[in-house]
Amino acid sequence: MKKSYNPAHIHSILLSMFHSIRNTSGFTLIELMVVMTIIGILFAGSYVPYDYYSRLSRIRMTTEKIHQTIENAKLLSQNGQLFPGTTKNANVGLLFEKGSHTINMFTFLPGTHTFSENTHAKIIRTISLEDGVNINTLPKNSILIEFTAPRGDMEIYTSPTETGSTFDLGIGWKTATTGTMYRTIKIEK
Repeated sequence: MKKSYNPAHIHSILLSMFHSIRNTSGFTLIELMVVMTIIGILFAGSYVPYDYYSRLSRIRMTTEKIHQTIENAKLLSQNGQLFPGTTKNANVGLLFEKGSHTINMFTFLPGTHTFSENTHAKIIRTISLEDGVNINTLPKNSILIEFTAPRGDMEIYTSPTETGSTFDLGIGWKTATTGTMYRTIKIEK
């Protein structure tokens, strides 16, 4: 006797073994699209606040970094920072430039100061601000803060020959100069 293959018989055996799938159907394409849309809306609703607070956090961290950099420059001038290649104590300066995302830390031979690197001034460190944060407002295009050795007295230069006692340093997200994505730091002697 020859055995024959009967698909209906095998189907009925499988249905009796797995009775939980007997009369069920899968998800329709519409149902899947609705679920994906809901997930997309929830994701978009959580991403926007996260991005906003991430930017605010970067601005706050940059504010702290600037304060710390000023304090470090003062301490270097008080603790005997040597001018490269000499045994002379060096004055330490910070150069802030409008539109920049970095601050240059200089050492100067006593009695000299400049806004650029030369034989009397060397860049010893470049401090990068947080990604996306720039120095957006200054009273002039460049401001130099110098700390004289060994006492760490501060002098603010608005140009190579002009001094000041205070200035406002504005930092912001990209090019912001107002609003929540902008902070003003008051620098005083």
